[in-house]
Amino acid sequence: MLKMIIADDEPVITAGIRKLVDWNAMGIEITGEYADGRAALEGIMTYKPDLALLDISMPGMTGVEILKECHLLGLAVQIILISGFQDFEYAKAGIHYGAVDYLLKPVIRDELLNAVGKSMSRLEQELALGQGEDGGGPGEDYSGLLPLEEGLYLPAYTELFLKEDEHPQMKKLVRFSVLSFLEEYLEKRNLGIVFTKNEHIVLVWKGLSREEGKEKAEKLVQKVRSQFGCGMGFIIGRTVEHMSEIPGAYQRCLCMREYFYFAGRLQCPVILEGEPVFTLPGGKEQLLRNRSQMIDMVVAQDEENVRKSFDQFTKALCGMADGKKEDALFYLCSAVRMLDEKFRNLALPHPEYEEKELLQKGRACGDYEELCAAFYEIILEYLKNLKSSIVSNSNKDFLKAKAYIDKHYDENLTLEVLAGEVHMNPYYFSSFFKKNAGENFKEYLSRVRVQHAVSLLVSTDMKAYEIALQVGFGDTRGFSESFQRIYHETPASYRKRAKSGEG
Repeated sequence: MLKMIIADDEPVITAGIRKLVDWNAMGIEITGEYADGRAALEGIMTYKPDLALLDISMPGMTGVEILKECHLLGLAVQIILISGFQDFEYAKAGIHYGAVDYLLKPVIRDELLNAVGKSMSRLEQELALGQGEDGGGPGEDYSGLLPLEEGLYLPAYTELFLKEDEHPQMKKLVRFSVLSFLEEYLEKRNLGIVFTKNEHIVLVWKGLSREEGKEKAEKLVQKVRSQFGCGMGFIIGRTVEHMSEIPGAYQRCLCMREYFYFAGRLQCPVILEGEPVFTLPGGKEQLLRNRSQMIDMVVAQDEENVRKSFDQFTKALCGMADGKKEDALFYLCSAVRMLDEKFRNLALPHPEYEEKELLQKGRACGDYEELCAAFYEIILEYLKNLKSSIVSNSNKDFLKAKAYIDKHYDENLTLEVLAGEVHMNPYYFSSFFKKNAGENFKEYLSRVRVQHAVSLLVSTDMKAYEIALQVGFGDTRGFSESFQRIYHETPASYRKRAKSGEG
């Protein structure tokens, strides 16, 4: 039996994880439950579990701190991080320190099983390395590789893209037919073998380089689509010279299968293991600019450009998510939250969506195209609510004034300039703005500038005075005073606290 511990300072989460899965049936024994990070680390050091489910935010030590400590001590434990929505970025950063995976609360059974499966795969690989060339872990059966002689092998993970609403018997029939086709295709050409392992389709090319294997895989994708009417994808591993190396190379392919969630964004779903699948031109900053542009188009009621900006955003998001469904879901949820905040600030009518509801809606989607379609419908709801509402001339002027501030906050923006934009007397506009905004023009402008400064504090290494000038403050002192009035701490302490979970 494998040993596992659970650490979370919320008892309901610990109890939920314990009941979510039949752990004994999976060959896993829960040997400890902890509500404190330091106690969890002591439990790992004492009982040496194989797996650990750790909450990010716990008293004593955080999940990431435990992860780092285990790495320094050389403790061979597979760690899965659990985080609330607000700690998502810290959980994601944990991957760099060796975490197997991370899960968002509320924990979903399928996501948990997938993460535990990754952990078990890692354990099996480590066991195989310890056993030498004839290893492969307990229960492994690669007898299907025996027909091949020693030589050059190219393993590949193969997946069929069958319709979710297809009848189960029809799915079985198509799968059987495709497997028979692949077996005959390879055998006739003496190209290798195909077999199934743990419900997965394994294909091993014989005597081909990676580029040759990729070329033949692309042709097979086209043949299967035309002959059977279904999609198929390949993750091609690295070439190996001995049969004993195939299991390890195949396992590395298997770990990349989450990329097939985004298969609709690939020109041809043939992936080379270890090579970049998506790129993110312009980096995270470009993604956030695309998001802001999309939100601006919704407020401007420009439906045509809402569609275009949403497409640009979701295209860039493929590169940011890099094969992780939960990452894509996080940024789509963030876009809705930002849109909601924009509508609230402008006092516009909008639909109500709970964070949990958005997560459940996204997790129910079968692939990235379905996920994007679901969130585009949500964004259109905001647009439709805005178009159907009757906005008075006074509210239109106020909306126009706020939109102008949001666009020109980094300029030398004065009350007189803004009053001129809405064709009002400056003295009247001053009281008009405060009545509608609940604060005067100067206070609102400072808050907008500080909000933009926060993004630069977290995402760049710019100095405080550089950020102050870039967002429109005349000097660092004014910036610091405004920042402390809103966040009750200095810009430097905010930056330190925000980045504390990353290094």
